[in-house]
Amino acid sequence: MSEPEPTRRRLLWGIGAGGSVALAGCTSGSGSDGGPGSDDGSGSDDPDASVHQVGRALTGPAWDSNVRRGFCALLTDEDGDPWLLREADAETRAFVEETDFDASVLAYAESVGPTTCHSEISFADVAVEDGTLVGAATVEDTAEANEACGEAITYSGALLRVTTDPLPDAIRLSITDGWGETAEVSGEDGVLDAEALPGGVRPDRDPASIPAAFECETEGFERHPQAYEGEVNWGDDGGVSGGDDGGVSGGDDSDGEGSGGDGPLALRAVIPGDDDPASEPLTIARGTRFRIELTNVSARAVHVGNQGKYNLELRTESGWTEIRGGDRDDTFEYTDEAIGVRPGETLHWEFEMTEAGLVEGGPHADTLRVCPDLLPGRYRFVFWGADDLAVAFDYVGERD
Repeated sequence: MSEPEPTRRRLLWGIGAGGSVALAGCTSGSGSDGGPGSDDGSGSDDPDASVHQVGRALTGPAWDSNVRRGFCALLTDEDGDPWLLREADAETRAFVEETDFDASVLAYAESVGPTTCHSEISFADVAVEDGTLVGAATVEDTAEANEACGEAITYSGALLRVTTDPLPDAIRLSITDGWGETAEVSGEDGVLDAEALPGGVRPDRDPASIPAAFECETEGFERHPQAYEGEVNWGDDGGVSGGDDGGVSGGDDSDGEGSGGDGPLALRAVIPGDDDPASEPLTIARGTRFRIELTNVSARAVHVGNQGKYNLELRTESGWTEIRGGDRDDTFEYTDEAIGVRPGETLHWEFEMTEAGLVEGGPHADTLRVCPDLLPGRYRFVFWGADDLAVAFDYVGERD
């Protein structure tokens, strides 16, 4: 009895780093005869492809396997040194270096399976449609007959080198994980879900206290300048919140959870105890230690200014007031360096809710101080090193 012909999925899965195959019948073109290889301008001729099994998830993985099937990305020569390759092994880097990006692109896919034998990814139905590389990626069970597989959540990734003309500039894959669950993912999808990040953006209630002013009576005291202009982006840089004039009404920070944008960066205030349903979210007592976290939720590296570029403010009847300052002769200078934040990576700031704890370890800690003493009310952190991102929280003073 003759061997059955391998499916295209299995064939592709078996290709090594040096192999190549034409993906016949994978185009979306439908010329006069409707056959594969025809091109009406919406697709490409059948691409050639070769596969390299990475053996692990290059993202870390940073995404949540409970809500996603996987991750994909398109690598081109414009990427330079892609963030995905920073911890790649020598064989994977060699596969990338052998790619002629004038004629080819690299598609990367990763997913997850339930055993140690779900360790490789196959590709099928690869085509270029309107400038987008499309296809299917599936986690494969590589177990041989009678082979024992360990029960362990196992992440795997693979690179697909696609040679075609014209070259695609986007990617969209149907990914099937090791449990047989399938979903479509795109190169525009981030590696993290912003809604699943710890912490919050700002309270959804009106502030309990709005001081008339925050005035320091120390002679010669001058406040740190507010280095941003106009409105801020609440929580992310996908949109600007309106009405942020510091007034006592109008909902500048009391009527929602942010602007709802979809930018690459997400800023959150992480307050101890906020995961307790009985606690008031985004509420801080005196002496409480808390964090501000800036996370890259996109699929590309993002550059921001140095972490000292922020304002700490209190909402008063006259507007948002910076709470820190120094002597009249003090200067507050900041370098123009650019800090790269990889997809899934988080930068953080740690504070203690006291006058000293809000400047200790921060920029210009030897000259900055909080004056006057902290008042109960609504405070906010504005990071002007990245599109004026802001989060807010309420300070209640000493606990009873």
